[in-house]
Formats: sequence, structure tokens, C-alpha cells
Amino acid sequence: WLKRPPVVASSAGGGHTAAMQSLFFGACGRGNVPEDGMGQAASSPPRACCQAPCVGYSASWDQSQSESGSSEVKAWARELAHAKCNLHGGLTIAGASVPQELGAPNLELLRAALLANKTLRSLTVGEVRSGCARLIAEAALQAPLPPQGALALRQAKDDPSGISEVKFIGSSSDDNLARILGMLLRPVWSNGAPALKSLTIAHPRRNFLTDQGGVPLVQALEENTRLQHLVLFGTQLGDGTVWALCNALEHNSTLESIAFYGKRLTGRGTTLLGRLVKGGQSGKAGRRLRELVVGGTEFRDEDACELVRTVASSVAAAQKAASSTASSASSSSAAAPALATMPGGALTTFGLLNAVIGDEVCRAVAASGLLSCGLTEVSLVLGKATDDGTTILANALAVLGSSEEFAGTGKKKSLSHFRMASVAAGDSGLDVMENVWAKPSLPLESLQVCFGSATDGACARCRRSSWSDKRFSATNNFGSFMDEVVFKQIMLRTTHDGQPVPMTL
Repeated sequence: WLKRPPVVASSAGGGHTAAMQSLFFGACGRGNVPEDGMGQAASSPPRACCQAPCVGYSASWDQSQSESGSSEVKAWARELAHAKCNLHGGLTIAGASVPQELGAPNLELLRAALLANKTLRSLTVGEVRSGCARLIAEAALQAPLPPQGALALRQAKDDPSGISEVKFIGSSSDDNLARILGMLLRPVWSNGAPALKSLTIAHPRRNFLTDQGGVPLVQALEENTRLQHLVLFGTQLGDGTVWALCNALEHNSTLESIAFYGKRLTGRGTTLLGRLVKGGQSGKAGRRLRELVVGGTEFRDEDACELVRTVASSVAAAQKAASSTASSASSSSAAAPALATMPGGALTTFGLLNAVIGDEVCRAVAASGLLSCGLTEVSLVLGKATDDGTTILANALAVLGSSEEFAGTGKKKSLSHFRMASVAAGDSGLDVMENVWAKPSLPLESLQVCFGSATDGACARCRRSSWSDKRFSATNNFGSFMDEVVFKQIMLRTTHDGQPVPMTL
């Protein structure tokens, strides 16, 4: 269906369309005006992506532009339709180049421009005005009319083109944006099942997202059957959204990855997330969950310890179940390798991010066997962890590789990537990590650490310990680590290559 010309608004059925738009805009807080005054863009005008049309540019764009919009808006929309995406189909919209006049009357023009860019797969929305972000969300997520006939259905299935990932990383992201996204994630609002597979609302510092917008957004997962990755960051996001998320996942079997950083998240919310992980093992909510990252500043050490123990025990139990299934299948079927997959609810990636927890969590990680339970990637931001806590974790890493075998089966999954950040840890903790890294039997492929009290010389020495197939990075710049590693590599992970490499429009 994406090979057809973009749909352009017409006068046919105008009364019904106007009524639907009135209901939609009223519920989502977007009026028929260009901007509501929130979140003015602070960045300088970015450069254009390209001078010539990209390979996937649709020539029908020139004949299908809407008449609505100023000359500046039309020129910008044409540039969007022509824009050259990166190798993974990524494109970023940000900065003062977005016309001030862009508003609700330009919805179809913007939607047609996005559809005309045939190489666009991942759209990142940076620092734009709040109303502009909502307009882009509506244009990007509303699917075209479904194809008619069996042949058209097969063509749509074979053609993976279209936007499958949208990320809102500006500081003006708010509850109105979340409400629009929640509506558009429901099939009834998008002319069928939305094609979106990954959705991100995040910022390295702060935004305006609260539970008032988070709750209706995650409730849409009750009906959505496509979304696989969800990343939510909110300065005022907390337990209410987690409660709604866990309830919605009772009816969802497609979501595989959750990264949730709510600065209002308390122990009640982390307990609910622990139950979600445990429920996946029994075939209930979260049965396809593979990645869970949890962050905040209001849950304490004891809450984090409880979550760590729950994750470790659930993953270990899932590994044991997978081993038992593979062992029994190998004795009766040649298809045993196909059956020896991870069962539902078996996490492979776990992250815990909190600047006010410390050594107690380090002890829980070591005692529970979190690093050896079968997870392949673990990220820990424990702001108050000292050299003592770091030594405990290093000792837990040192034993990796000593118990690679399941009883009667092949190798189990082992930790490949480990990240840790602490403001309080220093040279002593870094020395212990360096000694562990030097062990030939260590299965880690990458080790990234940030110890705020370490010296520059100690960090430089550790960086020299990397080689071609294994990488050890160390820094003492906590703020830079949070921006470049935690935010970019964890919160902004894409569905294509693990890291976004956007071009800028």
C-alpha cells in the first residue's frame, strides 16, 4: 500500500471528517492553531540532509501536494520528502528550520511528505515546539488506508517500507503528545493495526511527561499488536504509569523491550515490575519480555534489591526450563535445536539506573547471581556505590565462565556486556575491575565503567587494555557517561543496529 500516492484530503465526506477531527483534537489538546507556546526550540538551524532526492523518493509527491500551507511550509515539506536518510533509514527533524507556521491545516501535507520519502524507517523528533511534535506524531503514525484485495494484502506484507520507529527526544514532550500517541496506537484510530514497532519519549535531563499522559499511552497496549519496543522517560512519571502498563500487558503478547525511567517511581512501582518479570515465566503478562531497564530517584536500596533478586531468580528458572526442554527433545527429535529457545518471560537484558542507591544493591547483585543467571547484558547506575561495592561486583564478574554448562546440555548464555557507573567509586575499584578484565576466561565482550572519583591516569590505563574483539572503556566524567552511554546506548537503542546514527533535517 505504500507504493500508492499519498492520500490527500478532499471535500468528500467532509462532515464526518470534521467531526472526527474535532473529537480527536479536543481529546488530545491540540487546537487548530500553529502552536500553543510551549517548548520553544533552543538549537541553531541544522543543515539540510541532502541537495538531491534520495533513492526512495516518490515522484508522485510533486503532483500530490496539498494546496494548504504557506510557501515556507510547502518548501520545508518538499525538502522532507526529498531528504536522504542514513543507512538504516534514520532521519531527524529538529531546530529552527521547522517553519513557525506549521500547524493543524498542514497535517495532510506533512503526512504526504513522510509517505513520499520511501527510505524513511526511523524518525527522530528533537527540539521542536510542543504543538509541532504532536502534529508530526499524528502524521507519522496514522497509517494509510488499508490495501484492497488479496494481491494488495500480499504486496503490503512483502514490502517492509514505512516508518517503524519514532523517537521524541526533545524537552517539550508532554502529556498531550502522549495522549495522541496512545490514541494512534489503537487500531481504531489508525485504519488498522499501526505499523509502528518502536516508540521512544526520552530526554537526558527533563521533559513534561507525567502519569496524566503516560497512563493513556500504555493503556493502548491492550489493543496494539505491533509495538515491540517502548522507551519512556518522564520528570514526573511514576507508579501510575507502571500500574497501567502491567495491567495492559496482561492482554499484550508482542512487547519485548521496556525502558522506563520515571523520577517519581517508588518501591511500589518496582514491585509491580518485578511481578511482571515473574509473571512472564508463567505465561501471563510480560511473556515475551526480553529487555527491562528501570530507572528513577525515589525508590531506595531495599526496593532495588528486591527487584534484582526477582529478576535473577526468574531468569535462572527460565534457563533451567529451557535446559530441561532441550534435553528431553534431543532424545526424541532431530528438531531439538529449534526447541531449545528461551521460554516466554526470559530476560536477556536488564538495567537498573538510580543515582541514590549504592553498596547494598551491589551485595544483592552478587548474592543473587544476577551476573551469572543467563543475562547477556547488564547495566547498573548506582550513584552511591563505593570502592567496596565495586569490589563486590568485580568478584562476581571474576567467577563468570566457571559454570558455563547446564547439566546434560550445552552452554548456557553468559554475560557479554556490562556497564557500571558510580559517582563515589574511584581508583581502588577501577584497579579491581582492571584485574578482572585481564582474566583470559572472562566471557565479557565489552566492559564500560564510570567511576566519578577515579583519576584521569587510571582511566587512561584501563582504556589501553582494549583489543580488537574486546573493549574496556573507563571514565570519571559521570555526566558525560550518562549522556553518551546511558541515554544514547540504552534509552535511544533502535530496532536496527543498537545505536541511532541520524542525519539531521
